[in-house]
Amino acid sequence: MRKRWRGTWLLLLALKTFGFQEGDPEEPTGLECYQMGPSGGMNCTWTSPEANTTYTLHYQSLKFKRNQTRSSQAPTGQNWVVIGRSSLTHNENYAVWVEAGDGTQVTPRLTLTLHKIVKPDPPVLSLVDVTPVVTVTWTNPHWPQHFSLNLACQLRYRVSGTRNWTRVHEEDVEPNSYEFSSLEPFTAYEVQACCIPEDRKGFWSDWSPSQTFQTPEAAPLGLVDVWRVASPPESGEPSLLLLWKPLNSKAARGVIRSYSLAFWNGSDSPESLEFPCCSVSLPSRTTRVWISANNHVGQTQPANLSLERQDLPAPAEVQVAAVHGQDLRVTWEPSKDSLEGEPTEYLVEWAEECSSSKAASLDWVRRPAGTHSALLTGDFRSQVPYQVRVYGLYPGGFGASAPIRAYTQEGVPLAGPRGLQDHSVSKEASVISWEAIPLAQRNGHITHYTLYLAMPTGSTQIYQPIGATETSYNLSGLEPGTSYQLWMTGSTSAGEGNASSIHLFHTPDSRWETVLASLLAVGFLLFLACVLGAVLHVQLLDLCQKVLPSWCWENVPDATHSRIELYEMDRDPHSFRGPLAQDPDAEEPSITELDIAEPADHVNQGYSALPQLESPVPALPHSNDWTGSKPRTEELGPSSTPLEEAWGQQAPVISDYEKHFMPTLEEVLGLT
Repeated sequence: MRKRWRGTWLLLLALKTFGFQEGDPEEPTGLECYQMGPSGGMNCTWTSPEANTTYTLHYQSLKFKRNQTRSSQAPTGQNWVVIGRSSLTHNENYAVWVEAGDGTQVTPRLTLTLHKIVKPDPPVLSLVDVTPVVTVTWTNPHWPQHFSLNLACQLRYRVSGTRNWTRVHEEDVEPNSYEFSSLEPFTAYEVQACCIPEDRKGFWSDWSPSQTFQTPEAAPLGLVDVWRVASPPESGEPSLLLLWKPLNSKAARGVIRSYSLAFWNGSDSPESLEFPCCSVSLPSRTTRVWISANNHVGQTQPANLSLERQDLPAPAEVQVAAVHGQDLRVTWEPSKDSLEGEPTEYLVEWAEECSSSKAASLDWVRRPAGTHSALLTGDFRSQVPYQVRVYGLYPGGFGASAPIRAYTQEGVPLAGPRGLQDHSVSKEASVISWEAIPLAQRNGHITHYTLYLAMPTGSTQIYQPIGATETSYNLSGLEPGTSYQLWMTGSTSAGEGNASSIHLFHTPDSRWETVLASLLAVGFLLFLACVLGAVLHVQLLDLCQKVLPSWCWENVPDATHSRIELYEMDRDPHSFRGPLAQDPDAEEPSITELDIAEPADHVNQGYSALPQLESPVPALPHSNDWTGSKPRTEELGPSSTPLEEAWGQQAPVISDYEKHFMPTLEEVLGLT
């Protein structure tokens, strides 16, 4: 430690001895002069502390014309002057300084020799050949012979359109030429040169104007970045849309004229085709694809895409976050298959979710195995939803994660929920339902909904927050028989959006509930009575026969439906009489007594055992001895002539109406 402090003290002592004061830096001169070419004038520039000051340059001869001082005044605000060559002497030494308009010296005195401050003109470049290498030559500027030293030159070059230059070492530059041997193929370059006297006493010339050239083509390098997207069926059969990115100029190393494609769809051998950039439809059963890029010199190695299995393990816990409102950062947890092992690489895919064509907005990036994140950069649009997926690529297929919706920058929703409806569950409660805001109008992730209810008193009641996944809400505490207005809004991280259309609804009145309940009760009782009547109708009829009088339940014949035929009498065309009608002028017929005997099994059957006669009753013959004749007694036994034979072909018809009024067998036999 003592030795270190002792060395520092000796250094400070030496600096003080040689005239340097501690803490006082060396002041810059602020003045610079050079001769513009071997036969040009002297250009001097200085720093100007004040812009509106007039400065004067003084130069004094120190060798041939001692103490001769000349001056050259610069215009106001200008900080440079040019001294003409006629005012200068070759090989003369000069002292130069600058004073302000008030005589104040603003720069220290600068001592110079004229032939040692020459600044040459820039050289002129030209190209000799660009195939297979590029050779650049140049012509030195005019240099007088009395200048014993030659010029030394240096080169610099860069890719056209870039900012940074690459300098060529002076020892690698041959006199007046240079051969480039390490340039990129098929790339535009520009080159410049400048020169200085060999003794380096003087100034470097300005850089020459750029000479541009383009290197020749070479075989392309790298692999084509290829991917696929499921295409919707156009003619009944789904297809596979194959997409690839064009090679960048550095990898293309020439003009890519076509892409060679080979795919295998289960046939014996792969099919080979050539396509321009950068998509083609393949059969949906395609399981493997190879593709390479071609230029005029050669082609790339084929890139391989395996589609054999699409159900392999996918990356898990995928998360997407916006970065500075312009990019998206995606993170995930790695996946692994028991047979395939870990993925060889990961692919992150994104596309506009509201786009009519997914392929039109689809883009992707690849990340090597072992990485768990990717920064997505591109022409992202704010307030537009993007669908992001992460794929694990294996030698035998891939596995896809669930899609994640992401926004680079969110805004407020353009509209509120649609299709508001109400359903009354009671006179004081209603269920409000709605449809979600369309995705194109959300402008971000919906965080919650807000429901506004306009009360009859004029106040507004707010219900929030309502979950973003909800599609209904239960309103309670309403007044019966009251009209309400309601509307809803959606909110994102950027704030609350526009309101939906106003929905009107009316709560049911309580008196209508009473009427409705009464109607329901009466209807139920009627229904119950009908059911009981249908089930117990036999028992009810039997009860009615026992309780009610006979005329309430007996069947009374209908005279209008009687089948007794009436005949018009010939002697009285204006009267209509039946066969049993008696002529008022005729005498009463004689009475015939009949003894009726029937088998025992017919005794209690009455007239019900008589056969039904369908023939009309025949007309009886008129006799003079009808009246006053004695009664005749005939016994009718089982062997008697049947009634039908006695009446002939026209047996009398006895209807239900006549049966009702005729005496029964018991009454005839005197048993009653």
